[in-house]
Amino acid sequence: MNLLVWNCRGAGNKKFRRNMRELVQTNKPDLLILMETKVEFSSMGMFFNRMGFTASSHVDPIGRSGGIWIGWNPILVNVRVTKASSQLITATISRQDYLDWILSAIYASPISQKRDELWNNLERSFQTITDPWLLAGDFNDFASLDEKRTMSGSQNQSQEQRRAWKFTERVNNCNLMDLGCTGP
Repeated sequence: MNLLVWNCRGAGNKKFRRNMRELVQTNKPDLLILMETKVEFSSMGMFFNRMGFTASSHVDPIGRSGGIWIGWNPILVNVRVTKASSQLITATISRQDYLDWILSAIYASPISQKRDELWNNLERSFQTITDPWLLAGDFNDFASLDEKRTMSGSQNQSQEQRRAWKFTERVNNCNLMDLGCTGP
């Protein structure tokens, strides 16, 4: 199965549409996950239908912040959403001749208290999930100081290190493995 995951940081403009078409033509994904869309899905639904993603689930942004969209072709894959919130969409993915698996599309809040809520829910979910589980998206966090790019020196390094340790501990608590990514 080919999966495209993109933190697009805004989906309502011509540049996004051009880049999206190119990504779909090049990668031919069966399942598309977009985070930080910043616009309501209703403004873009027909665009995705024309590209073959005729089924979808979404969490619209709050104001101009956030947003998660999942699109798929129901002839190729079956997606059954089991949970949706402002920070995630969780679904069971089924495809003929393959084992079912769980997908959680994540766009974690930049607000630490809300991220804590997300992780508490993920840790509870981990206790009950028996199928393979893929978490994909933007956690708005980092596992080491090398992953963080910032222009301000407002937070001290020990505070940032504690934040990285906390994120790593949460990843370990859910028995997750970083598959890496391509691009910034």
